[in-house]
Amino acid sequence: MDRHEWAARTLSVRPGDRVLEIGCGHGVTASYVCAELAAGPREAPARFTGLDRSAKMTAAAGRRNAAHVAAGLAEFRTGAVPAVPAAELAAGRPFDVAYAFNVRLLWTDPAAARAVAGLLRPGGRLSVFFQLPSWSAAAHREVAERAARTLTAGGLAVTADAQDKAVESGYVTARTAPG
Repeated sequence: MDRHEWAARTLSVRPGDRVLEIGCGHGVTASYVCAELAAGPREAPARFTGLDRSAKMTAAAGRRNAAHVAAGLAEFRTGAVPAVPAAELAAGRPFDVAYAFNVRLLWTDPAAARAVAGLLRPGGRLSVFFQLPSWSAAAHREVAERAARTLTAGGLAVTADAQDKAVESGYVTARTAPG
C-alpha cells in the first residue's frame, strides 16, 4: 500500500459524503477516495472536489479521474485556499470531509485552517497528512504538534494524530464544532 491509498483508507469516507481535497496534485489520492465514494449506494450521491493552485495539476487530476468526472462524481478546480470563495467551492452545501497531503499552509497558517473550517458542515472533519523527507518519530511529532496548534488556532478541535512507518507518513485530524 502506498501513502495515497493509506490516506484514502484513513479518511473512511461514507456514502453521500462531500469531500474536498486541498492541493490535489495529479489526483492520485483522489482516485482512491473517488473509488470509495463510487462504491456507495446511488440514492446518497457523493461529491468530490479537488483543488490545486496549478492549472497543470488540476488538468492532470481530471485526466487521471476522467471516469469519475464523467459520472458526475468528481470535479477539479484551480485556485488556492483561502483565496477561492467558500460559496463557490461548497456551492451552497458544505463539505463533510476535507483533507490535504503535504500542504504546509495547513500546518502553519491558522487563517488557512479557519478558511477550510468555514467550508465544512458542523462536525465536519479536516485531515492534514504529511510525508516527511527524512522520516523519524521525532520529526513526525514535531510536525504533528505544529499542525495540531495550527488547526486549534483555526477554530477546530483535534481528534486524532497518528503515523504509519510503512508509508513514512502521518496525519492530524480535527473537527468543526457540532451544530
